[in-house]
Amino acid sequence: MNNDYRKGIKEMIERLKKKGITLTPQRLAIIEFLKKSKAHPCVDTIYSEIKKRYPSISPATVYSTLQLLVETGEIQELYIRGDRVCYDPVPQRHHHFLCRNCGRIFDIKVDCPIINKKMIDGHNVEDVKAYLYGICADCSKKIKKERF
Repeated sequence: MNNDYRKGIKEMIERLKKKGITLTPQRLAIIEFLKKSKAHPCVDTIYSEIKKRYPSISPATVYSTLQLLVETGEIQELYIRGDRVCYDPVPQRHHHFLCRNCGRIFDIKVDCPIINKKMIDGHNVEDVKAYLYGICADCSKKIKKERF
């Protein structure tokens, strides 16, 4: 594990403790899994991974922990798939790209003129999310190779 990863987990744990949140071993395992994951996992994936370490954990415990982390601003919920919610351990605003071929979700860093706006045309902006859909670079390369 690198120092940034450890630092990120430690900082999150400290913020949660300051908010009076009890950190059970199961909650810590969920936090650790999310912080390690770059795949924007859905609840089923998180549950199956945590269940390997904690066989008695219930899907409800995983879901309630994820909701708690969303409510405290530690993670983001993504509705990019439409059929199920995914989770992003990076709470700062950024956009996401879903590859329609392989199903992977990528963080997208683009200059967005409205991402930090608080007001637009007199409307209070609470959140900005942009989901981009298409074919990722890896899949595009594979498709090109298959065609030629």
